[in-house]
Amino acid sequence: MCIFDEEKECDGCMECEVCDLDPSKPCNNCGKCLEIRDYATIRIDKVYTDPKKYHEE
Repeated sequence: MCIFDEEKECDGCMECEVCDLDPSKPCNNCGKCLEIRDYATIRIDKVYTDPKKYHEE
């Protein structure tokens, strides 16, 4: 069945394989249209080098 029209049987038009961001190329599953990131970040506010100071705050 067609993923765009559940009433239609797949006829091999390949519309489902087209990039959403650049319709002139096939989808390569890059994830840019989904804003998928390969990394995560965390913010470090302070670095403790002495464990005693960590417990004081």
